[in-house]
Amino acid sequence: MKLPFTSRPSEIPNEEYHRGEQYREFISSTSLKHYGVSPLYARYAQNHPTIKQTPAMLEGTIFHDLMESHVNNTEFPWIAFGGPVNPGTGKPYGDTSGKYLQALEEFKMDNPDKQIGPADYVTNAKNMAEVLLEGNTDKSRSIIRMVKLGKAEQSHFCEFNGGKFKYRTDLKTSRKLADWKKTTLEGPKMEEFSHTIIKYGYHISAAMYQFFEHQITGKWKKFVWVVQENEPPYDFMIHDSSDWSWEISKDEVIPKVGGLAFIKLMDQHIWCLENNKYPGYESFIQPDRKGHRIGVPSVPGWFHKQSDFTFYNDNKDDNTEQKSIQ
Repeated sequence: MKLPFTSRPSEIPNEEYHRGEQYREFISSTSLKHYGVSPLYARYAQNHPTIKQTPAMLEGTIFHDLMESHVNNTEFPWIAFGGPVNPGTGKPYGDTSGKYLQALEEFKMDNPDKQIGPADYVTNAKNMAEVLLEGNTDKSRSIIRMVKLGKAEQSHFCEFNGGKFKYRTDLKTSRKLADWKKTTLEGPKMEEFSHTIIKYGYHISAAMYQFFEHQITGKWKKFVWVVQENEPPYDFMIHDSSDWSWEISKDEVIPKVGGLAFIKLMDQHIWCLENNKYPGYESFIQPDRKGHRIGVPSVPGWFHKQSDFTFYNDNKDDNTEQKSIQ
């Protein structure tokens, strides 16, 4: 692969991009953030990729695929399967029952070119997309414009100072990068989403995408999160990352908290590659004059106050003496 390389939309399957052997030497934003745990953990996680398919992740995948189909004008790959209903109870059979598994197998045979998803997940994704594209005059107009001008699910690979990096964009236009973020009720509110950014390190990912997009295209692009509830009324907000990743103006580009963290993580990754060393938690401790890295945990201020207590005993006997440790 000649670097830098940008794939066509959906050219590289998502699974292949994340866990394909030929792309393993390229580090993603998720893998880069592992250095915040420790370089040792980052190295281990990169060499032992795991597949964690939770219900929330599956729901997110279906929604992302639906938005990809809108952006790239392709067929939505998922089809809903609700399962057969038990006539005795009026409820669907359990997903481990013989009736359910037989019906699922027949459904797959009837739809060989489709991915089978839970009916409520597929329906919910369609409800979300409808609100996103049509539910709000002003906000939806901005979404429609990005959808019309953008390309979805492009994989990017590049090299920088000896390190190899990759990122995959939900949506990209000539001036903007956008990420779809599914959340719960009230999650799109600014004060709520600020906590989410910190919790999942979204600011670091945004900074990395913008940095390498500039390396590849020569352009500094705005990064936005499109944050939407996955339950009625499916409200959403468009949030600009400028205060979190990079502040971009005509004259200069200033790294914000995410940009500064990204630079530190990237530099550490490159140092580890150059030296073939991946230290553990001791890497966060400054060595003493002998080179030793020994932690000295500090006592939190709140614990000092909690530890300052006094016993007030009821001394009815005048001869009682209070003894202390000398």
